[in-house]
Amino acid sequence: MLNAALDMTTTLGQGIIKQLPLFLGVAALFTVLGFFTRSQHSRGPWWKKPELTTDLLYAFLLPGLSSYVKIVFLIIGAAAITGVLGTGDAESWLAGGHGVFAQWPFWAQVVAYLLLSDVIMYWSHRIFHNASLWRYHAIHHSSEHLDWLSAFRFHPINIIFHSVLADAVLLLCGIAPDVLIMLVPFQIFMSGLVHADVDWDFGPFRGVLASPVFHRWHHTDVARGGEKNFAPTFPVIDMIFGTYYMPKGVYPDHFGVDDPHFPKGIEQHLIYPLREPAKG
Repeated sequence: MLNAALDMTTTLGQGIIKQLPLFLGVAALFTVLGFFTRSQHSRGPWWKKPELTTDLLYAFLLPGLSSYVKIVFLIIGAAAITGVLGTGDAESWLAGGHGVFAQWPFWAQVVAYLLLSDVIMYWSHRIFHNASLWRYHAIHHSSEHLDWLSAFRFHPINIIFHSVLADAVLLLCGIAPDVLIMLVPFQIFMSGLVHADVDWDFGPFRGVLASPVFHRWHHTDVARGGEKNFAPTFPVIDMIFGTYYMPKGVYPDHFGVDDPHFPKGIEQHLIYPLREPAKG
């Protein structure tokens, strides 16, 4: 078990290093994009945003935490499953690849991962909008200057029980790790794109793939769409569950949370959910 954990740690650590050029490439892409087009309600280029340092810290510090927590989820999950099934130790179970999807062709696993991870994260996203967990998710919604870099602003608890948990569940169900590795560029690009400071709604494909306008409506207040559009990638999931919101010809123009005492800076964000809500 220890050897499996060390091997996975090394692999994921190398993956983080390899993602740095991808991050820089995405940054360059959205920087160039910012010179040519912005939303009609833009508050300026991302590199001049007031909380730039905060978002950069989120972007570089939290992916590492996510990787280690994913390892813990996988080992605990594998140990629990092998204990029930009596199929040996968790190390060999993880190394061999088990679960309902393990025998599927690679392309089918890619499709299954994209669809199922979106469904899982749709529901975990909705759960984090409940009153008991909202203060964790409010960190993500606190960005008043919404742009591609805002995609990284998440409280660790939110990340752990949202995207990390979804990945761990699907890996334990037999999805190959290579599927997740292959889709990293797509996921980083899509996450940045849906937060991008542009008025793109993808026209006739607005219901097929999440657009910046689709997700930016989610970042507005409740009365204007803030309790809609929970799916990360496929708006059809919101259509199925009655949470789709895309008024034609209208664009979101105000972001942030309804808390005049909301703190600034990553260190204050981390303890915000643990503090008693300020009154008045």
